[in-house]
Amino acid sequence: MGLEPGARSAGRVGFEADKAGLAKALVGLRTVDRLFLEAGAFPAGDFDELFDGIKSIPWERWVGPDDRLVIEKARSLYSRLDAQSSIQAVSQKAAYDRLCEKYGVNRMPETGATVLTRIRIDKNVATVELDLCGEALSRRGYRKRPTEAPLKESVAAAVLFMSGWRRSFPLYDPFCGSGTIPIEAALYAFDIAPGLGRGFSWELMPDGGARDVALAKEAARNAVNLDRDVTIAGSDADQAALDAAFANAGLAKVGDRIRFFRARAEEAAPFAEKGFIVTDPPYGKRLGTPAEADALYASLGAFAERFDKWQLCFVVDREDFGSFADRRGEETKPDRRGPRRAAWKKSKIVDGAETRWLQRAIASSR
Repeated sequence: MGLEPGARSAGRVGFEADKAGLAKALVGLRTVDRLFLEAGAFPAGDFDELFDGIKSIPWERWVGPDDRLVIEKARSLYSRLDAQSSIQAVSQKAAYDRLCEKYGVNRMPETGATVLTRIRIDKNVATVELDLCGEALSRRGYRKRPTEAPLKESVAAAVLFMSGWRRSFPLYDPFCGSGTIPIEAALYAFDIAPGLGRGFSWELMPDGGARDVALAKEAARNAVNLDRDVTIAGSDADQAALDAAFANAGLAKVGDRIRFFRARAEEAAPFAEKGFIVTDPPYGKRLGTPAEADALYASLGAFAERFDKWQLCFVVDREDFGSFADRRGEETKPDRRGPRRAAWKKSKIVDGAETRWLQRAIASSR
């Protein structure tokens, strides 16, 4: 994408870009939930400094005369100011004081677009961030028929990258639900930008990037390559889930690129010598009961035997999944024909307050 990563912190990566670069990021980023523009940074050791710093920001660049500005979140760390509601109230008043002066009004009508802003105060320095997205970037626009407990689109894209899958290998999701993993795989495989089917709040701002977004989308459409030979499949035991997957894939314009079929995972069999299983099986905290999830996890040992030459990647809620599915620790289990399967390798996935695990096994050397 041509963007150089800058400062990093937990769950965040900074970068510098012009308007064309911002538009390209909004349209093309697959694993990001939100994109923020740093509107200003200044000392904020007390409320007077906070008020003056907020008022010095050129809000009129992003908030029109009819628009509504919302200080959505405030976070303070190692700072004298730590009352979130007070930080939000002072910041809101300071921003509106400037906007009312600029537009010559006594109060903002708030009948137009909503502009979301967040404030972070770290060691008495405030950073003001403008949300350029509106809806989270994970909302691609295709999932109109979700099933219970679906995997977020951006998380599914991240799981695919973490799994090591490449479009030259078949991909199969035996617990496809509403189809998020196969759909995200198809979007990646055919170079379909995830933001092609949606809009962004940045397009509506006075100094926004409507033209830049339009150009970025045009370039993204020209980059789509549907001529590749890619095998992507998904199955589920629930017909209602499959119906949702069909519908969602159609909205994503990849309905004819994915094979969906009804099957229980216990009955699934390889349709190629090698490939990747990438899946988010049901688990106790969100679907069924813990006992049902444990029984399902235990049954996946036999599943792994059938797909012994495939890479196996499961998104689960158990850190000890590898041993639970009878694949213990770093141990390799030999038999007469050589090693069967190496250890499960785990990676933590943190999505908000929820922690999941991507458990990845290495295919047999047989």
